[in-house]
Amino acid sequence: MWRIVAGILWAVAFLQAQTFQDLLLPQARHIAGIVVDSEGRPIADAHIDHSNDRGRTHQSDTSGGFELDTRAPMLVVRKQGYRSEMVHTQDAKDMRVTLQQAGEKRIFPTCSKDGSYVGIDGSGALFQFLRVPDVKATPRGRDVDYSARGYYIKTKSGTKGIRHGSGPMWDFGMPSDQDVWRSVSYEEIAYDFGNLTIIDARGQLPNRLQWRYLGMFGESASYSGVDETTAKVLDKFLDGACIKPVASK
Repeated sequence: MWRIVAGILWAVAFLQAQTFQDLLLPQARHIAGIVVDSEGRPIADAHIDHSNDRGRTHQSDTSGGFELDTRAPMLVVRKQGYRSEMVHTQDAKDMRVTLQQAGEKRIFPTCSKDGSYVGIDGSGALFQFLRVPDVKATPRGRDVDYSARGYYIKTKSGTKGIRHGSGPMWDFGMPSDQDVWRSVSYEEIAYDFGNLTIIDARGQLPNRLQWRYLGMFGESASYSGVDETTAKVLDKFLDGACIKPVASK
């Protein structure tokens, strides 16, 4: 069974490595912009993500302004309490990004005590998922700094599934640059979780295949490159995600 989750991890890594350089713009573009709310007021400390800037973070300043050089074809602007916005960079020099308030505070659900769940024990994992009859789980695999397992279904085109991992070096809490950059449609929901943000993002690729990412810093569950029928089954599994209840002392 561990071969299946290892295969899922390898296939995703191979796809990302194969397309990363092809997705970048031929030359870096200088982007300057401002982030505002629906009433035109500047928003400070909004994150400008997926810039391919070697780990450097970009944020709007106190006047809502930001400035960067990037070869990324798309950026996502995020701020807790607001709906994220994806923006194209290829033809842009000056940007005005309007973030809509998310409305009521979104809290990620806590698992009930009487549900039948599957997840990862240890490695700091917090996500659990309601069992779905058509989705099978592999045993947990471990490396030096993370644990991982797969949740998969068998389709006409082979085994398709979700990779779920947890550990200090597993994930930085956002979908992959490659999935975001390749998307022709994109949507995202952010949930408050203490000092962290849980992101539930999904998109459609030019070939109509779909991807989805559910994660926070240190843990994620995701799939990529599946058809609509398969995505519906895997989405049902991810829609049943919840956070392990805190054990009472």
